Order: sequence, then C-alpha cells, then structure tokens
Amino acid sequence: MDPDRARALAERLHGAEPDAGGAPLIDHVRRVAAAVPRDARVVAWLHEVFEYTSISEEALLEEGLSLDELRALRLLTHDKDSRSNASYLAQVELIARAKGAGASIARSVKGADLADRALNPPIRANGWSPPYELALQILRGAPPPDTFAPSPPPPPRPGRT
Repeated sequence: MDPDRARALAERLHGAEPDAGGAPLIDHVRRVAAAVPRDARVVAWLHEVFEYTSISEEALLEEGLSLDELRALRLLTHDKDSRSNASYLAQVELIARAKGAGASIARSVKGADLADRALNPPIRANGWSPPYELALQILRGAPPPDTFAPSPPPPPRPGRT
C-alpha cells in the first residue's frame, strides 16, 4: 500500500476518535508515522486500526495492504481492554522476538509508538497506564530494571598473568 493511501485511510477511519485518555487518536498516529522510516510508514499509519475500528483484514488487503504489512499489524495489535502490565509487556516481548515477514517493521513502529506514548501518555479514567518506558527497554533488548544480573567474573588470582 502507498503511504499516502494509508494516511488517508487512517484519517478517515479514526476521524475525531479519542484515544484511551480522550485526546484525538489521529494525533498520536500522525506522530508515530512521522517518526518511522518510509518502509514502515504504511503500518505506522494503520497501527491502531484493529484496536479502534471495525475494519477487517480483508478490507485492508482490498485497499492494497501487503501480506507483510498485515503481519506487522497483527503483531502490533493487542487487546485494548486489557489492563495488565504482564500482558502488555508480553505482547511487546513477542514483537521484540518476532522473526520473518513484517517483524522488523512492527519493531520500528512499536518503538515509535512507545516513545510517543511515553512523552504523551493517555490519562485513562481508571488510572492504569501501560509501562511504556519498561516496554521500550524490552523492545530495545535492554534487560528490565530489577532483573537478576549475572555476577561479574571473579578477579584474576594473584600470581597469574
């Protein structure tokens, strides 16, 4: 799919739809699309459609979405009603470890998505907010804070070189 077509589709589908905190969702989508390389832009424009709209995979394919782009969107889609840090982080871990078609695009988009959400977190009515900073660390391969770190190697014994 062409990025301009994806942009037009996202703007039509999301319209004035609010995100979980009440801000226009399309503002977040625009920032994410602006932050990714061109080869990830289609997925960036569409990364919220399965969570916030009723468009089907088939309809997106008819619009020109490629199978690799569809796989990336599937990787990025999580249950927006889930309010569990564990399930949220497990989904990020899945993206971080994914291989094959669409995986690198999904990682690129998720990185931009998390960075934007960390800077512009939605304020939810119930007070829960995903752990965006920790999710970014997981996506980037850094061990989460509080993880057991292996002991450093022992110092050399005296008399040995």
